[in-house]
Amino acid sequence: MTEFAGTLRERVVLETRLDVRDPRGNSNARYSYDGVAWAALMPLVPAELTRADAISSLPRWQVTIRKREDVGMNTRITWRGRYLAIRAVTSDPRQPEQMLLTCEEWR
Repeated sequence: MTEFAGTLRERVVLETRLDVRDPRGNSNARYSYDGVAWAALMPLVPAELTRADAISSLPRWQVTIRKREDVGMNTRITWRGRYLAIRAVTSDPRQPEQMLLTCEEWR
């Protein structure tokens, strides 16, 4: 098993989106606190340089954390006053103790 604890230097807050509707049926984005985790964050190359999608100016991050079952697409990360929306979750079978999250910063 590879030890990667020394690379997890940032504290992040994990929050889970709640499905709450207002009286008109519109979605209210509310989140519940889901805990704190140690993470390693690394900026990713802008999307327009790596894909042929629409140009996005939102910063993207690769976040590495310890494996958790409750982290998914309905989870957001709060880090240094920034909100990061999880866009992809990757778990490598060769490194089952960690998971890679591709996140996009909300503004």
